Parts: sequence; C-alpha cells; structure tokens
Amino acid sequence: MSEHWLRIDDKADIISSLEMLSVALDKIGEDIAAWKWAMIAIHSALQGAIACHLRAAGNNLLVAKPEDADLWLSAYDQDTALPEMKMDWFLSLYDKLKQFEIEGYKFTPKGSQGRSIKKINEYRNDFVHFIVNGFSLEVSGLPKMCKDCINIINELDIHTLNSRWHDDLQHVTFRNLLDSCLEKINSLERCYST
Repeated sequence: MSEHWLRIDDKADIISSLEMLSVALDKIGEDIAAWKWAMIAIHSALQGAIACHLRAAGNNLLVAKPEDADLWLSAYDQDTALPEMKMDWFLSLYDKLKQFEIEGYKFTPKGSQGRSIKKINEYRNDFVHFIVNGFSLEVSGLPKMCKDCINIINELDIHTLNSRWHDDLQHVTFRNLLDSCLEKINSLERCYST
C-alpha cells in the first residue's frame, strides 16, 4: 500500500483556507448553508495570517498559549526537555495583534473590524460546536464582516507576510485568491443590499 502524506505549513494553510473560502462563496448563491463553510474558512485564514504576522517577530512564544509559553521558557532555562506548545485562542491572538509592534508595524482596527472579528469568531464557534437542535442566522451582514477580515489579511500581507512567503509563486497565488474572494464578497454584499 502506498503512503499519501499531507504536508502543510502556516503559509500553505492560509492559502488552503482562502481556497475553501472561495469554494464556499461560489456555492452560497445556490445553497445558503455554504455560509457555514465560509465562516470556518475566513476564520482559519485570518487566524493563520495573524499567527504568521506574530511569528515574524522571530519566535513562536507570541503565538502560543501563555501557560505553554511559560512552561517552554522554564524548561529552556532549566535545560530540560521542551514541552509541546499549542496555539493561543483566536481572540487572544487578535489581542496580541493589536498589542505588539512587529517589524515596525502595529495593527490598529479600523471602522467595524473589531466587531467583525468577534462576530466571525462567535459564528465559527456556533457552527463548529452547536448542539444538534440547530440555530438560525440572518446572513445579510456576513459579507461586510468577511470583507473586514479580508482587509486585515491584506494589511498584514503588506506589512509582514509579504516577506515570509516561500517564493513569488506562492505569494501570487495568495494575492489572486485574496482578490478573488474580495470580489465574490463584494458581489454578495451588493446582492444582499437590494
């Protein structure tokens, strides 16, 4: 039997998440339930972009849960086996994004971006963790929230991510996906506003 390996890193994961966002956005016109996958994908893409941005500082400790970072530093200082670290929660990463200056850039949310981040996180969690009894969601505001997230990813690319891509082709793929998703979101926003 042959082996089939999935290899992914932080940058490839952003691209993969944007690809899934693009697929979900294409399906929304025929199946409004595709918003579930759009929320999960935009959340994943933004989380990946924030983590890559924070890692641009040169260490993974900003991305880790604080208790994991503390344990890692303690083990490092004591020259013992380094523990595994887990990524911090989405909203904690967002707080770090606003708190720390990385490579001369400190993110400041504009307009509705802060609210959109919190709502996207809430909706993603609802979709992933909802109890089987179901729920309803009015979706006409989702394109604006997605656009806010796309604009943050774009801003992070301008300031730190653009120098972290493996090669030009990967960056071009990312840019094309980001632009395509933004066009699709704008189209949905126009559709919902009529």
